Amino acid sequence: MMQQLKGFFHSQPDDEPFTTAQAGTAETARNDTEVEGTEQPVYLPIKSENSLIILLGILGVGLLVSLFANVFLLFNNRALAQRESIYVQQPDGTTAKAAAFDVTHREAEVIKNTAVRWMQLTFEWDNQIPGSNAEDQGYTVEGTTQKVPTEVYLASYLMDTGFRQEFLRLMGTEKISPGVLQGRIKSSVRFFAISDPRQVGEGLWEVDIVATRIERDRNREVAEVPMNRTITLKAIPPVEPVFEELEPLAWRQQMYDLLANGLVIVKVEPLEVD
Repeated sequence: MMQQLKGFFHSQPDDEPFTTAQAGTAETARNDTEVEGTEQPVYLPIKSENSLIILLGILGVGLLVSLFANVFLLFNNRALAQRESIYVQQPDGTTAKAAAFDVTHREAEVIKNTAVRWMQLTFEWDNQIPGSNAEDQGYTVEGTTQKVPTEVYLASYLMDTGFRQEFLRLMGTEKISPGVLQGRIKSSVRFFAISDPRQVGEGLWEVDIVATRIERDRNREVAEVPMNRTITLKAIPPVEPVFEELEPLAWRQQMYDLLANGLVIVKVEPLEVD
């Protein structure tokens, strides 16, 4: 009997497991509450991070380009604003404001007139020196015994280097009759159509000319020859002539007047006309 009582009082109380389990349950509930109340970090996928970096890089480059462009425009506008006007004195003593322009630009009328003037000098023949009443003795073509009128020699200065000598040889040996310098044969050019210049390159134009050359032997017309040509002209720096006060050769003044246009002929081709 006594042994049973001792075993009863020394045994663990029935409520201890309940109390311990209850405490464990409460602790778990507190931990769950703390976890739910704490904001957890959100991680982006690697692909999204790379896209964001690329986007920021593009925006940065765009801002740099815009900044440099604005700085360039600022300095350019300031330079234009500070540029002083340039004035030139005219031959009559008056002063005019000069304007900057493209060095290869040529007005359409200047191009057409240069092509027409070359045709006239090349194919209108007589035995008088241009600009005077003196009789024309002609110029001997290099490498031949043939002569060409001074007008044809003058026209050759409107041609590109290298092309010029070949042109003179062709005119002296095949085209011009000896009767021209003898005063018997004369010729003139009749123009039917002159096209507007076509720009075919930088500082390069083509002009189409439809014309005929009429030859006369004294008072008799002996031939009418078609002279349809496509003439290619190139812009060059204008030639500034230096003359004495009295230039003995009047045709030289005409030559420099032509070269003052800043154009030279680089090609002459037959033009097919229907």
